[in-house]
Amino acid sequence: MKKRPKIKQFFETSKEYRWYILFTVVGICLLSFLLWFRLGSLTSGKAAAIELQTKAAAASWQAIILNPLNAPYKILQKIVIASGHSGITSLRLISTFFGLAAVCLFYFVARQWHSMRVALLASWLFISSAWFLHIARLGSPDILLLTAILAVIVVLSPNRRGRQSALALPSTLLILSVVLYVPGMVWLVLAGGIVQRKNIVEAWKASPQNLIRIVSVGASALLVIPLIYALVKTPYLLKDWLGYQIAGPVGTHILVSMFHNVANAASSFVYQSSFNASYWLGNQPLLSSFEIAMALLGSYFYACHLRAARTRLIIILSAVAWFVIGVDGVMNITILVPFAYLLVAAGIAYILQVWLKTFPNNPVGRNFGITVVMVAVMLTSIYQTRSYFVAWTYNSETIKTFDTKL
Repeated sequence: MKKRPKIKQFFETSKEYRWYILFTVVGICLLSFLLWFRLGSLTSGKAAAIELQTKAAAASWQAIILNPLNAPYKILQKIVIASGHSGITSLRLISTFFGLAAVCLFYFVARQWHSMRVALLASWLFISSAWFLHIARLGSPDILLLTAILAVIVVLSPNRRGRQSALALPSTLLILSVVLYVPGMVWLVLAGGIVQRKNIVEAWKASPQNLIRIVSVGASALLVIPLIYALVKTPYLLKDWLGYQIAGPVGTHILVSMFHNVANAASSFVYQSSFNASYWLGNQPLLSSFEIAMALLGSYFYACHLRAARTRLIIILSAVAWFVIGVDGVMNITILVPFAYLLVAAGIAYILQVWLKTFPNNPVGRNFGITVVMVAVMLTSIYQTRSYFVAWTYNSETIKTFDTKL
């Protein structure tokens, strides 16, 4: 008899959130479809040059030890190959695994910062974005950039409840240690750690025993030892690990190259891009008109809240990300994509907040505004997915690029 009130309360709560539960279930089904539909056959079972290079980089355990950059991807790839699956579908399946992790991390951040409605809408835009589909379904470790930056945001974002957990310290140290294997991410880890050092200190204090602290620090140190060994043993890897690709001696040309890379990245978001056909369709921008408008509103929202810890984290990490793109090239634009969609999420939250304040007691007006935003999100997702699954697939440059049968 005592359990009945709890059961009743559970059903009442479920009824209150039934639409969000429905949208979540539908979203999971659609995400599975987007990640695995015709994963290998979309390019007629053929691989691009970057996928062949990725496969060769994990040909043996010795090769991974000598060059542990992007080790999380290479280790999974080696395990898959050792199990007897070396086709293009198996190779791309590894990317979808990290893509799925990126989606979960993005939703976690969006839900921590916004309402469930905004988190679901922003996550769906992120999932159905053409850039996410391109790198999450390509047999390349580029997806690690997306997953790594989101992991850094999650462990360093303002979340006092999370920092008070006994698992806060080990999870933070272990995640940051793994992220260090991704080229260029060391700068974001250092910048984020300095800005949000209070998080790490509070996580340290929340550890109930010194044993947990010792084990956490020891385990994270063990994780980075192979990386340090490889960098000392093979010094030329240091340049790749730092994400420095500008050739030539230090001089004015470095600033010119950095400015050129940053300008190309900014243009790629809102105007036109110039990526290889392995990654993108023609010169289309990464963001749609609706996403650009929401990102501008999101920027305005954060500009009005400059003192917020969340704003400070976004500004510092995105500034360092722009620096990495400047010294390493526009292909690292992936590390900026989560920030763009977090701005989109803030823009959606802002416009809904203004609209609902305008119609506080008018259900027709409230529902109309919510419906308009949802329709805009749906049309944007249709546009982005068609760009990938239809336009890009049958583009002549794409067919030429994917020319090797595995």
